[in-house]
Amino acid sequence: MAKQPGLDFQSAKGGFGELKRRLLFVIGALIVFRIGSFIPIPGIDATVLAKLLEQQRGT
Repeated sequence: MAKQPGLDFQSAKGGFGELKRRLLFVIGALIVFRIGSFIPIPGIDATVLAKLLEQQRGT
């Protein structure tokens, strides 16, 4: 009987390692993104931006 790919537990064990590595990368990227969202952008006045967003909220 021919061996079907994907049903071997030895090959599946290697797949879990790659899945773990990919999930850690995504979580790390999200953490970097969230930290970067607190860094102010030069040349943008935060109070003017907040006022503009408040005006746009009602539309």
